[in-house]
Amino acid sequence: MAFNKERDVKGSKNYEVLYPLHEIDSFNGEELRKYITASVDQFDVIIIDFTEVVYLNSSGIRELIQIMKFTMEHNKELYLVHLSEDIMKIFIHTNLDRLFTFYGTLAEALVAIN
Repeated sequence: MAFNKERDVKGSKNYEVLYPLHEIDSFNGEELRKYITASVDQFDVIIIDFTEVVYLNSSGIRELIQIMKFTMEHNKELYLVHLSEDIMKIFIHTNLDRLFTFYGTLAEALVAIN
């Protein structure tokens, strides 16, 4: 598995934090997407923590967009946290910063869960 995970509950919402390891590319991104689609009924909020991510390519972005579409279709929330400056620039230059919800830290994302 190319990511670690943890689940918890805040108020009435189940959330899961996924920690991708090193990179999000076609292989790791697809693994994240398949995991999320298979377990969508087990959470209300999915948080992807980029703390360990040092590389993101166009295939990884494609997978993240598919994850976003899937979570929206299922009335789930998706938060991206701890993005490095370089990875955040990718989202800004592609205007994807308008599509995703970003938080600087996991703690900030957890505060946002209602």
